[in-house]
Amino acid sequence: MKPGCLLLFALTAMPIAVQGGVYKHVDEHGNVTYSNVPSGDAKRIDLPSLIVVPSVDSGDIDDRMVKRRESLKLEEQRGKLQDKIAEEEKRLNEVKDVYKDGTPDRLGSERNYQRYLDRVERLKEEIKVREKNLSILREELNRLPDKIQIR
Repeated sequence: MKPGCLLLFALTAMPIAVQGGVYKHVDEHGNVTYSNVPSGDAKRIDLPSLIVVPSVDSGDIDDRMVKRRESLKLEEQRGKLQDKIAEEEKRLNEVKDVYKDGTPDRLGSERNYQRYLDRVERLKEEIKVREKNLSILREELNRLPDKIQIR
């Protein structure tokens, strides 16, 4: 074999061998130096292999985040509407309990019969308003989409 070929082979193989490791050197002051070139009393360190994570299309992530925010907003709206409906139902039932199908108990301050009739009429109107409010709230709840699909 020609000496030139042997020298060329040795020169091309040497960088592979040198790059193959990491060396740690601690000097007399305690300073630590890491290098890929061995020097003096440097010790070779075996490092775990690197894990390569493929890149992710950020556009897809942005779309997911937008849909997730929309979904959370929708859940919040649904929760608020359900709370309002429950509150309105509670108030409606309280008024209906007082109304007693048009014959509420007469209060002590209602010695005048017209005052009693006025209160009965106000209770009747309040029931109508609360039932209308419930109807509107339920329609609004039904108009909300069920769920947003997140891939």
